[in-house]
Amino acid sequence: MQIAQQLRLLFLTSLLLNILLTADAQNERPNILLVITDDLGVDFSNGYHQANLMPNTPTLDRLRASGITFENVFAAPVCSPTRAAILSGKYGVKNGVLGVPGHLDTSHVSLFKALSNETHGAYADALIGKWHLSSPVDPQHPLDHGADDFMGVLRGAVNDYFLWSRTEDGQTVMDSSYVTSSFTDASIDWINAQTQPWFLWLAHVAPHSPFHTPPSNLYTIPNPGNNVRNYVAMVESVDTELDRLLKNIPEEVLENTIIIFVGDNGTPGAILQDYPTGHGKGSLYQGGIRVPMIVSGAGIERQGEREEALVHVADIYATILELAGAELPGGIHNSLSFEHLLKNEPGASRDYNYSEHTNNGENTFAIRNTRYKLIEFTSDGTQEFYDLLNDSLETNDLLNAALTAEQADIKADLEAEAAQIRTAWSCRDHIQNGDEEGIDCGGSLCAACTTSSGEPAKENQIRIFPNPASNILNIRSSDVFIREVKIFDAMGRLLWEKKHLNTASEQIELGRFPQQVLFVELRYDSGSKIERIVKL
Repeated sequence: MQIAQQLRLLFLTSLLLNILLTADAQNERPNILLVITDDLGVDFSNGYHQANLMPNTPTLDRLRASGITFENVFAAPVCSPTRAAILSGKYGVKNGVLGVPGHLDTSHVSLFKALSNETHGAYADALIGKWHLSSPVDPQHPLDHGADDFMGVLRGAVNDYFLWSRTEDGQTVMDSSYVTSSFTDASIDWINAQTQPWFLWLAHVAPHSPFHTPPSNLYTIPNPGNNVRNYVAMVESVDTELDRLLKNIPEEVLENTIIIFVGDNGTPGAILQDYPTGHGKGSLYQGGIRVPMIVSGAGIERQGEREEALVHVADIYATILELAGAELPGGIHNSLSFEHLLKNEPGASRDYNYSEHTNNGENTFAIRNTRYKLIEFTSDGTQEFYDLLNDSLETNDLLNAALTAEQADIKADLEAEAAQIRTAWSCRDHIQNGDEEGIDCGGSLCAACTTSSGEPAKENQIRIFPNPASNILNIRSSDVFIREVKIFDAMGRLLWEKKHLNTASEQIELGRFPQQVLFVELRYDSGSKIERIVKL
């Protein structure tokens, strides 16, 4: 009897210890606050453009100073496809949402469901604000996608910011409170009611039309009244209410919270500034799909820095999962985690960024690398090609003149990658997706993996392109740092070298060399790689 009691006591002690350890592990998980604004482009975002009329955004300025400003984030040119990409981790060609109205089917594993699956239910989650992912409108749709709680608007906009249809717990009623403040109130109440780690997606409808003057305590711009000045006041109202939200989160909770702030598409054409007419919301030009994104808060080791890596809003899906403790093979679906960038650690970044849009039967896509961007209107095959390094506003279509050999190579490479993305799964996205056996290797589409673990050998995770090359040679590594680069001619003579590197990417000017066959030798911590390059 005594032995049985001791065993029972030992069992209860072990059970209690496991419960305590689980609780400690959950308490160590960061809270995650994702704030998305509606129709806020980089041309009205401090830290990007220096236009004539900019909003006063001290809260976002503080987040930028304490975190990272991402320079090259692609979204869709309208709201629903962007939201579907974040929620599913997939491009529109994979999730079915290519325009508005759009409907994200519940067969896709939403970010809410994936977060619950990956953390064994450690997180409480909610979406407060704009949904716009059910067509026809369905009050249950956010909850069917796994959100624990939803309060907000189901459609793409409100007719009146001071009188709007609020949906909560499946019921819709009219609300006369100012919508931006109401979303903030609900967020404060929801966060402060949580007793476990939480993920909140706060989706403001501002500064989407109708353009109006917010309550006077929410903005500072003098003399609002016309559309542009009202728009600026609306941006300021979001910033003011974000400040109120953060100040109403207990300090110990806020210290363990990661904040992601992002726009859903570019600025509407009626108030677009800097960019040419027709290059704003609804277009695949930079003014339509390049959006602001700031990441700050718990565990963000880089403060006040700017990040130029290519990022897609779909990448938020994998990044949030990894921040919550999941381990992914690069990412998942079309979502490449940028979690390593928050800590300045080695890791893969995109070689390509992709976006698309369908409107009135016209399908358009855009794809870019670190310098060049291709836009194609698929109904008639019309294309445009831009050098973003020298033409960020896309005013000079390179196809209006003869391309250089290097530009022609890059254009062909972009076309090939876009075709792969649109019809299957990329073998150059640093993600194990489709039927791949490892990251970008194995399966029916990619080259065979070279190790028993299903991972490509280190040398196969380093890309040297384009080949042939005429002027610029790019080197990209997915998970190793390049320490040294040497270039030899066909006779083995050393022509050029660069030592003491600590980089995952490098560009080499080849213009100094005549046309010939070159051999590029790369050295990294665990080995070396030699590749034959044709210099045009």
